[in-house]
This record gives sequence, structure tokens and C-alpha cells, in this order.
Amino acid sequence: MNKLTCSAIALTMTCATGFASDSEWSALDQEVGALASTLSMDGGASLSGALRGQYASSDSLNLGGFIVGQARVAVSGSKGSYGYHVDYDFASGGALRDAYATFGIGGSVTAKMGQFRASVCSDADKDENEMDHFSHSAIGGAYSGFTEGLGLSGEQGAFSWAVSAMNGLDGTGDEIATVLRVGMTVVDGGEGDISVNAGVAIVDEGDDTGLSIDLGGTIMEVHASNGTWSLGLELMDTDDLAGVVFNNGMSVPFIGAGKPMVISGSFKFMETWTLALRTTDYDFDAVGLEQMEATATNTLTENVSWQFGHREISADLPGSDVSATLVGLNITL
Repeated sequence: MNKLTCSAIALTMTCATGFASDSEWSALDQEVGALASTLSMDGGASLSGALRGQYASSDSLNLGGFIVGQARVAVSGSKGSYGYHVDYDFASGGALRDAYATFGIGGSVTAKMGQFRASVCSDADKDENEMDHFSHSAIGGAYSGFTEGLGLSGEQGAFSWAVSAMNGLDGTGDEIATVLRVGMTVVDGGEGDISVNAGVAIVDEGDDTGLSIDLGGTIMEVHASNGTWSLGLELMDTDDLAGVVFNNGMSVPFIGAGKPMVISGSFKFMETWTLALRTTDYDFDAVGLEQMEATATNTLTENVSWQFGHREISADLPGSDVSATLVGLNITL
């Protein structure tokens, strides 16, 4: 928008050459400079968006059809050390995602207040347009909802940390849900070499929930990559019921104490293709629920990609096995 505005101004100036004196041109130059400064100064809103057209088919469920997986529009900007970001998804009836303000504390701490996604693990942090699969992992997805609260984060050398205080299950009641996450760069290999990162997060819901259960868990993760391949391990030690505080319908919360595990890997080939594999053990001893996923992504440009995926869900129950094939076109602005 700024380029179009400045081009229009420049064209107007060119057409007016025969009518301005030298002094008028000097004053006009100052005005144009001031206008250009205004257009480029912080505080100017920037617009972004994302669209996903998707087809899903499941012979085991006798289902198949097209959906709009995402239809997002986001606006962000800043003024001095303060910023804002608002993201709305018009798909599936519409839902407000992010709606928060940001500010700095003491030069080393970044804060956000409003509605956002608490930082629980790297998968939950990922934007849906940047994932190797069609959805978050089972662990990341359980905490991928957007809720109101205050978040603080910072870095110190190889260590990073994030603290979030969210409304939690009781909404604006007295008790809050808290998340403490600590990350560490174990090996910083730089570009082309192996890098290893690890992290742990503790999620705790306030005591005054009216339920005689705990609503949190401990999440541990390790990821290694070198730019061509990646490997990841996610573990969660749940309390009685985990994920419901932050869940927004993107995955089923974990019910019953257990230790779900996610193992993932990816490999880039032919410059534009990425093959990603992921296996999930939900640790539901009663049913033995597991899931396998394979997704191939063809990145045509920085803003356009095709995805082709297949899922297999199995359990130790008659007729419970489900498979699905997915095709998606992702476009970002």
C-alpha cells in the first residue's frame, strides 16, 4: 500500500512540474518527505492472511468431501515499544484467534496481553501454515487453543523461557491456569550442521475448579535438525485431565492419567519437497489407541504449497480402525 501511495504522489508531482517555483518545490519536497516518513513509520498496519482449500476422504467412515480449512485475515502494527496483532479465521463459522498487545519490560523481557496461544511446546507454537502435517501433534494440539491471559518471555544465551497466566477453566474467576516453559539449545550447529534443542513445560490449572481432578501435565521435548532432515520426540505426563483448559476443538484432550508420546521426522528432497512422518501413542491402556501420519509437502513458492497426507488410526476395539487421505492447497499473504 505504501508503494502504491508513494507512486501516485510521485506521478502527481511529475505532472505539476510546469506550475511550481523553486521555493514551492523546496517546500513540497519537505512535505513529501514528511508524508513518506509517516507512511513508513512504525504504527502503520500491515495485513496478512492465509487460505487452505482441502479435500478429505475416508473409506472406513464412508466420508469424502471438500472443506475450507482456513480463511484467515490478520492485522498487526506497532507504535514505539508497543504493538498489536489481531487474527480472525472465517472458516467453520468464524473464530477469533489472536487478539493481543505486546510491550517490552526492562529491555530483555517481551510481554503480551489479550487472547493468544500459551507457549507450551514448539508444536503448539507453530502457525498452521508452517506445519509439516495437516494438524498439530496430539500433544501440541491439546494446547493450541487461544485464550485470554498475560504472557512473558525472554532469552539468555542458550536458554529461553516463557511464563503464561491464563483464565483457565473458570474463565474470569479467581483461579488461573499457569504455564512455565524452559528451553535450551543443546547443540548450535549453525546452517547445514546438526542443531539440537530441548524443552520442558509445566501446566497447572487453579485449584478452585469445582472438580476433584487435576487439569495439567508436564511436557518434555527434544528436536534435532540440520536443514535437510529433522527428528523430534514429545512426551507428556498428564494429570487426571489434560488439555481441556486450552483446547479449541483441534484435537481430543487426554482423559485419564497416562504418558502419551509423539515421534516425528522429516526429510527434504528435490529442493521443493518435504516428506514428514509422525507416530503417536496415546497411552490409553484400555483401548491401545495409536496414530500414524505421512505427509508430503510441495513448496512451489514462499507463499504457495500443496500437501498430500494419509492417516491411520488404530485401537484394540472391533471396527475402530480409521484411515483418511487428505489433499490441501495453502496460500499465504
